[in-house]
Amino acid sequence: MSEYRDSLSPEQQAIYDQACTEVAGLMALARHRRDSLPVEEAARQAYLPGGPSVEELTELIRSHREEARARLIAGEGA
Repeated sequence: MSEYRDSLSPEQQAIYDQACTEVAGLMALARHRRDSLPVEEAARQAYLPGGPSVEELTELIRSHREEARARLIAGEGA
């Protein structure tokens, strides 16, 4: 899997695997929420001062959606 994970004890690997599973679930929920909103609203909600601008976030979200749509059309899944 990874050198880091492989360096852990079996007990630590179980904790690491559980944490990765939980993070993946949270990321899926966050992306689902983001993708359920209009692009501009999703960008406004994602904006944090000091980070990318709303305009940059809008373009990034739009790009992610176009890539996901292209994968679905190509039959590769999301």
